[in-house]
Amino acid sequence: MANGTGRFRRWTDRNFIAISSSLLILLLLLPYLATRMVVTIPAGHGGALWLRFFGGTVINFQFGEGTKIIPPWDKIYVYDLRVRQETDRFDVLTREGLQISAEVTIRFRLKPDSLGAITAFAGPEFVKSLLMPSVGATARLETAKYTLEEIYSTKRHQIEEEVHARITTTVDHLIPDDLHPGSEVDVQDFWFRSIILPDALRTAIEGKLAQAQFAEQYKFILLREEQEKQRKLIEAQGIKAFQDTVSNGISENYLRWKGIDATLKLADSPNSKIVIIGGKEGLPVILGPLDGGSTGAQPTPPATGAAQSAPLAPSTAVTPSSISGGNAGAKPSSLTTGASSQLPADPTESNPALSMPPKPTQGH
Repeated sequence: MANGTGRFRRWTDRNFIAISSSLLILLLLLPYLATRMVVTIPAGHGGALWLRFFGGTVINFQFGEGTKIIPPWDKIYVYDLRVRQETDRFDVLTREGLQISAEVTIRFRLKPDSLGAITAFAGPEFVKSLLMPSVGATARLETAKYTLEEIYSTKRHQIEEEVHARITTTVDHLIPDDLHPGSEVDVQDFWFRSIILPDALRTAIEGKLAQAQFAEQYKFILLREEQEKQRKLIEAQGIKAFQDTVSNGISENYLRWKGIDATLKLADSPNSKIVIIGGKEGLPVILGPLDGGSTGAQPTPPATGAAQSAPLAPSTAVTPSSISGGNAGAKPSSLTTGASSQLPADPTESNPALSMPPKPTQGH
């Protein structure tokens, strides 16, 4: 035992420099080797194995999630297996031959069992080198069947559905069947993110669509006016029916009675006025106010005869009792004044000689 230990010590002493150099190189290479030997596959990802000395890519094998240890000369290609979106812009032609730019987006997911075939046939840049060019070719083929207006507005959703259906068929043959039979990509959706038109075309199309909306707006305006016409017609018919009904029950006596009733209400008002019974059509005549009221009316001067009558009282009022029996055709009644004076009598009444013509002389 002691002899063996002694021999090991002598050997290490003789080869100390070589052993130290080897350990130093190993320590320096350890970080580099660790990154190539220990591979971590994140959640939602998968890996394809490539063997340097044993046949290259393993077609029918894939790694799942987790940490994997491989020799430093081999390699694992990691792919994202979650749902992804990829956007690209393509120049497409319409049915009229106009060139426009379309920015399209595709939503897809790689199938785990196809990772080996994808690595061997197209490599990690499979989406950009193989999938998106196929999407662009399909979009050009389908948009060439439609006009610019249909692509820009009216049939945009229909075109997206047709492109989606055609892409689903196209991706089934992206990789030869001898490497992987069936589809490598699950295409879930496709849509046009934007359609970029020349300025002149965009202005013309937007103007046409705006005019179409104005035309629809005028339809509703005309409908509203037609309903307003019906409303006014019904209102006019109602007014005519009311007038026909009421006019048969209105007579001259009824109107005269309403006039007298209104006169009585005016006579009860506090302002001063003169009410003369026996006016036109038997209705009262109202003069006033006589006290400088708001209406500014002046009192009627008294009639002149053989003798000048006394001036009217400055404040004259009438009461409903001054109308005898409510008869509009009666003679004027006596007026009750606010003062003690009465209206002067006609001078001809006190002197009949003044009112009668002279008697002719006999013999002439």
